[in-house]
Amino acid sequence: MLNLTNITLFLSNHFLFKNINLKVEKGDRIGLVGPNGAGKTTLLRIIGGQMEADEGQVEKASEVSVGVLEQEVLETRIDQTVRELAVSAFEEANELEERLGQIGMKLAEIEDYESSQYQKLIDEMERIQNRLDVIGGGGRVSEAEATLEGLGFTTEDLDRKLEVFSGGWRMRALLARLLLQKPDVLLLDEPTNHLDIDSIAWLEQYLQHYQGAVILVSHDRVFLNRMCNRIAEIRNQTIYDRPGNYDDYLAYRELVVEQQKKEWEAQQQEIAQTERFIERFRYKASKAKQVQSRIKALEKMEKIEYPEERTADMRIEFPKPPRAGDVVTRIENLKKTYPATKEHGEVPVFTKADSLEIERGQKIALIGPNGAGKSTLARILYGQEPFDGKLVEGHNLIRTFFAQHLADLLNSKQTVLEIMEEAAPDSEMRSKVRTLLGCFLFTGEDVFKPVSVLSGGERSRLALAKSLLQPANFLILDEPTNHLDMRSKDLLLEAIKRYEGTVLAVSHDRHFLSGFADSIWRAEGGGVTRFDGGFDYYEWKMKQRSENGQQEAEKKEGSGSGKQQKEATSPKSSRKTKEQKRQEAEIRNQVNKKSGKLKKEIQTIEKDLEKLEENKQEIETKLADASFYSENDQAGELVQQHSDIKKKIEQLFESWEEKSAHLQQVEEELQKELDQLNS
Repeated sequence: MLNLTNITLFLSNHFLFKNINLKVEKGDRIGLVGPNGAGKTTLLRIIGGQMEADEGQVEKASEVSVGVLEQEVLETRIDQTVRELAVSAFEEANELEERLGQIGMKLAEIEDYESSQYQKLIDEMERIQNRLDVIGGGGRVSEAEATLEGLGFTTEDLDRKLEVFSGGWRMRALLARLLLQKPDVLLLDEPTNHLDIDSIAWLEQYLQHYQGAVILVSHDRVFLNRMCNRIAEIRNQTIYDRPGNYDDYLAYRELVVEQQKKEWEAQQQEIAQTERFIERFRYKASKAKQVQSRIKALEKMEKIEYPEERTADMRIEFPKPPRAGDVVTRIENLKKTYPATKEHGEVPVFTKADSLEIERGQKIALIGPNGAGKSTLARILYGQEPFDGKLVEGHNLIRTFFAQHLADLLNSKQTVLEIMEEAAPDSEMRSKVRTLLGCFLFTGEDVFKPVSVLSGGERSRLALAKSLLQPANFLILDEPTNHLDMRSKDLLLEAIKRYEGTVLAVSHDRHFLSGFADSIWRAEGGGVTRFDGGFDYYEWKMKQRSENGQQEAEKKEGSGSGKQQKEATSPKSSRKTKEQKRQEAEIRNQVNKKSGKLKKEIQTIEKDLEKLEENKQEIETKLADASFYSENDQAGELVQQHSDIKKKIEQLFESWEEKSAHLQQVEEELQKELDQLNS
């Protein structure tokens, strides 16, 4: 389907990639992983055609389409509605619909219905309608709506213009359009970044059944484990491709790294021995030839890169928290409504007047769909957001709060190191600043960069590192794992697990939540539902509720007729006489003559329908190729043949329904006569 051959890219005085090869087949779900800066997004852009490699090529058949979702919100009109953006994915169907409208207007102007112009327009209209039927153009609006709602948009949102939505929601709409385009190769760069837990679950289900290939960059370990059947890691300028999910790859990677270390050490030993020989015999004429030979060998030697250091010896340590009271904080009668603005009416967030209590040492994950009030509740707990109710603070409460917007409040004139040293509460913490910055991917000269030149992700990481310097006994973290790679996430997770204070974290990263939470709070529907267990317990409980709800619905649906069916099928306790048996046999024989003929006719129709459906599918496959859709004789005949088959299928199906209904009537009459005989 798609081949990357010897992809090489030279960037900023070094090789980003060197002779990368990757083969992509239909059905592949490839997770593209690696440390920040390794070139994952760059490789996606090369595959998608937005960038060119210095050497090598991306080979794909002309009919193979590639669709790209990047981190940045691409240029798009924001004066269109969410639905309009999504439906624009159906480019061919939309163009055909537009042409139908033009034909309709022209037909209304023609008075001579026998003219060649009128007949030509009628013929074109029929061809267009047939093509729309083939590509399923009639159902495109409902398909677009289902996809948008799966990604978290409400029915009311669909008719709102993009300009009223944040960048994250616009990204969701662009993702919906891309999914609806159904490219053969789907390229996704951090598709879960702007999704809540429910939307991520929907996307997982969707992509698992996607017909083409998927290549995705993600730092969501659960998503990679559930989605991927291959992992490709970019490391040391090359790519390591392995079948399996991310956990499978980690086990394999440890073996590879150990082997690379041994190879590197062996090569270093060889280099050292060669250099000693050169140095020792450089000025001896008798050894000149051998010295020159070794010098050339060193120059030609392909150097083995030392594998990236693991982070086993790195760790984040929070300042030891002062002891708090047994109850850290309590909310009484939680109610919150945002007042009306010019753009929106009054927005109710929490309406159920919940009372919430947090005890010392609890580690709470706050989850729920976007817009349910997670960040609002985090700010309420920090004492930063007014609400209708009461916030009761426990004894000796000291809170630290992190949210993404804090990145915008950093002093742009200061350096990374200055920001941290200024925030450190004492000399002991100041001595650990460089180590902490390293854990958040600020290494070497990075710490001397001014904040003004940092990217959005770098600012966010710096703001998180800064917020962890102050001693506190209650950490409130709003999406702390955004912009962190997997190593940094793991370091943060381990630090939270060791932390002796209380934690409440808003996050959609399920691996992160599973690692630390002992209680789950789900904000939804104007209230907060609490689950006294970890994230695995929460998922099990939600699945159980879903299954129970489905069973209850099935019970209710069947409860009206259950008793009657049981009574109707229960055997009579009295024995049948010979006369009853004779009469029963006679009735059955009469009915079998009628029903036997009907059953044969129904079977014949079903076989004919099966053949016609196969023929229809073959023609649709041909017509799906745009090159067939022209006014040449072959395409016209195929379209006409497709139309004739559809009519035959409809006629046969009507006949099948009629005969099936007749058969059911005959069998019901038999049962009625038998019941009367035995009553």
